[in-house]
Parts: sequence; structure tokens; C-alpha cells
Amino acid sequence: MVSNSIEPVADDLFFPEGPRWRAEEQKLYFSDVMASKVSRVDDEGAVETVFEPGEFPSGLGFLDDGDLLVVATESRAIVRLSADQVVVGSAKRSDSTHHADISTPFDTGNNDMVVAPNGNAYAGAYLPGLSEEVPPGPANPPQFGNLVLARADGSSQVVADRVCFPNGGAITPDGKTLIIAETFAFTLTAWDIEDDGTLSNRRPFANLAAPTDGISLDAEGCVWVACPYFSYGDSGGWVRVADGGEIKQVIALEDADKSAYACMLGGADGRTLWLCESTILGRERFQGDGRIRRVTVDVPMAEAQF
Repeated sequence: MVSNSIEPVADDLFFPEGPRWRAEEQKLYFSDVMASKVSRVDDEGAVETVFEPGEFPSGLGFLDDGDLLVVATESRAIVRLSADQVVVGSAKRSDSTHHADISTPFDTGNNDMVVAPNGNAYAGAYLPGLSEEVPPGPANPPQFGNLVLARADGSSQVVADRVCFPNGGAITPDGKTLIIAETFAFTLTAWDIEDDGTLSNRRPFANLAAPTDGISLDAEGCVWVACPYFSYGDSGGWVRVADGGEIKQVIALEDADKSAYACMLGGADGRTLWLCESTILGRERFQGDGRIRRVTVDVPMAEAQF
């Protein structure tokens, strides 16, 4: 259940995505993708620029030593910002180092990412060509993509194919299961994580009957997932779903101008659900379209969400 009403945190953003809660700082990190910034926001709503990669950033994740990994979408790479530089903030691309190549042989682009407790990162790689201006369908088909594993040592390999626009990801606290949103398959998919980081035993986690974007795992093993729309052209919302597909809760975004793109559990007790929103699909986006809000939920976050 939602215990309180949704409250605003930060506005005047562009397109906030890839949120990650940093318990050590009690701050939410996120990529303001189309503003080409990685930022963080505190409980009071103060937004601070952490990193400007010189291109669109997307997925984020922290390593045990506090270093920040960032998907650099145009470079098709993961770049690494040292823990010391993260603390200072205001970093430029020259302050970062190349961590891993996440390109594929299929001319894919890159978006979201999740980092495992052992430092392995799983990044989505999608085939371009889908238009946001019209509903997906035979005249505008979403394409299959891949998941790319970037190991802690910087080596990488493709570990899954035929993933229909891979997006938000989560890893169970034991490090044994990866869950990925296949956006335009309208589903969440799970894999077993092998000792070498490769994936096996692909299986459905839940069908949402709506596009799936950013996700966050809670302590009961349910997933909060942002759905950009429930019917094409509307604003969608966030859905809490159990393994097997039982819908536990729906938070509708009752704003005709906004869509739900990501979410992250965090806060002092792990029960704050941070909500990332921006302009609905099919509309041109501008600086100021994006915002972050939050709501208190009953079940806290799962551990080890990096």
C-alpha cells in the first residue's frame, strides 16, 4: 500500500532516468539524459551536478569502492568516475576513465544498466529504429536487442540476445538472479546468473500488458516497474508486481502531460519510492519537462541494489 500522497522533490529537469539510491549519502543519483548530466538530489530537493560526460548518460551503478559507473550512450561504453571525484562533483569527461566497451556486432545503442555486488554490470543494447511518435506495431516494430556483461576487470561479452528493447534491471540480493524490463514485449524477464557472470535459464517474471521501463526490487521479491503508458498516448504509472505476474498495486500518474520512466526504492528506511517522470511518448521534449517525486510505500527496498 501507499502510506502517503505523492510529493514533489525536484523539477526543471529534462529527462531523469537510471535512478540509484546511495545510502551512504542519503541521496538519489540519476541521469538527466537529455541534459547530458548525472546528478544527485537530497531529501530537501537540492539538485547537484555530479558528472557531465559530454554526451547522453543513461544507466548508473556503484562499485564497492564507491566508484561510479555510467553508461555513455553515444560512445557505447561504460565510463568510470572515481569515488573521490564523485564526492567532489562537477566532473567532466576528462575526469573519468574508460571502464568497458559495451558495443555489439549489431550496431546497437545502449541505455540502462544494473551492477551486481561483485562489480559485474549488465547493460542493455537495443537496435535503433523504433519511432516514439506512433504506437509500436507492424508499421513501427520494436526490434530485438542484447544484454552485455561488463566485468569488474573491464572485459565484456554479449550474454543474452532477442531481448525486446532491454531497459531497467535489478539483481536479487543473493546475486543469483537478474531481472530485466523488456519494454516493448510488455514484460519482465529473469535469468540465472552463473558463477562467471553469464546468464542461463531465461524465463518470464511477469507480464504487465504495458511497456516496462525502470524497475526496483523490494524485500518481498516484488518489482516496482515504471510503465510509460497503459494505453498509448496516456501517462501510465508504476506497478508493483510479483514473480509470476500477480499485480499487487498500481499507482496511476494522473497527469496528461507526463509519463513514468523509472523508479527507485530508498530513503532512510528503504520505503521511499522515488518516481522519475517526463513528457509522454510522442511529444517533443524540452528542458523543464522532467521531474522527480516520491511516495512512501509499505515494503522496503531489497538489499544490495547498486
